[in-house]
Amino acid sequence: MNRPEFWTVAAAASPLLSYFLGRFNRWAGLSAGAALFAFASFMLAGEIAAGAPYVALALWTGAALAHSVSLNGGAGSSPDRSGLEKALRRAARLEAELSLIKTEATLNAAGEKKSLAVYSAVRLLSDTVEPQSAAKQLGRYLSDYFETDEAALYMAGSSPGGGEMELFAQGARGAALPGYSGLLALAGGFPAEALAVSGLVLAPVSAGGEALGLIALRGGTQGAESAGRFAAEISFALKRVILFRQVELLSLTDGLTGLWRRSALDEKIREELRRAAAFKTTLGFMIADIDHFKRLNDAYGHQFGDAVLRRVAQLLKEGVYETDFVGRYGGEEFGIVLPRADSAGLLRKAETIRARIEAENFSQGLEKVRLTVSIGIAHFPRDGRAPGELVGRADAALYAAKEGGRNRVVDAGNL
Repeated sequence: MNRPEFWTVAAAASPLLSYFLGRFNRWAGLSAGAALFAFASFMLAGEIAAGAPYVALALWTGAALAHSVSLNGGAGSSPDRSGLEKALRRAARLEAELSLIKTEATLNAAGEKKSLAVYSAVRLLSDTVEPQSAAKQLGRYLSDYFETDEAALYMAGSSPGGGEMELFAQGARGAALPGYSGLLALAGGFPAEALAVSGLVLAPVSAGGEALGLIALRGGTQGAESAGRFAAEISFALKRVILFRQVELLSLTDGLTGLWRRSALDEKIREELRRAAAFKTTLGFMIADIDHFKRLNDAYGHQFGDAVLRRVAQLLKEGVYETDFVGRYGGEEFGIVLPRADSAGLLRKAETIRARIEAENFSQGLEKVRLTVSIGIAHFPRDGRAPGELVGRADAALYAAKEGGRNRVVDAGNL
């Protein structure tokens, strides 16, 4: 290739130089391409006559250089970040909106869970006919609502007139809370409204000014205000449970003495016999009968006789454990079921009861009246394995005590 051809090719290639250098900086590429074209034109000035061929080459090169600058766009110049910044701002805004939506969804879910817990608790209390069986489920609703297992609900006593409240339902760790008396001591008495004290939240449950129950909890995310709302929601449903239990209690207890009726006593005997047979334990049963009660009624009147029955019932309850079961067997007879009692201990307890009643003074005006009881006792499994057998043996022992002169205890095992 001779020199004119070389520089002709160099002039024609100047747009390529402009393009490739322009990938780094378009203006540097344009300058390099224009310089190469100018130098090649200078080198060709003496060899190529001015005319159409050179003009055509010059036009083509100029167009090619302009095209290379266009292709390289903004190479080498400060990048335009406005679009990127706009996109980043939009992404940040969308992220904030998403975070807000997530927060609202979490709050809505938490609110829905609490609403469901309240609804379920109210429905459970409103529908149940077996309050004790519903207590465990209610404990789970308390935990769900307050988000703590240390939650408990105390309820007014079943007997008309109330009395100290009893534990009705609790979460899995509700036993870690102070007892009812301890809660009242911390609060300085039964609280008039929901309050926080010593790391605990206490909320009274009431309806129509009547104290129905007390909610106690430790931990969780709910404060006194939330506990107060929950207490207000369940108040009328809890009132129904209390009334239901009072009616049930009245149907099972003797109106005069407050002891269990014969039907409840018979059921308790069957229940404890099944338990004793299943766990290989023992069971005692005694029948106590007031001696010469008819003569007492005739001498002092039925009103005094009723007072005697009430006092004897009280002495019988005081003479046995809380786990024992005292009922009015009929007339002036009383039955007592004593789970896990051994035969010797049963005899000692019966003698203690007999002596306690014999020593009691029953007042009638200015006159002091003394009376006695006869007691027959039977023991499972020694004296019988069926309810009828055990009661029959105790009744036979009572008859023997009466025949033997009254004011004595007779053990069926000695008959």
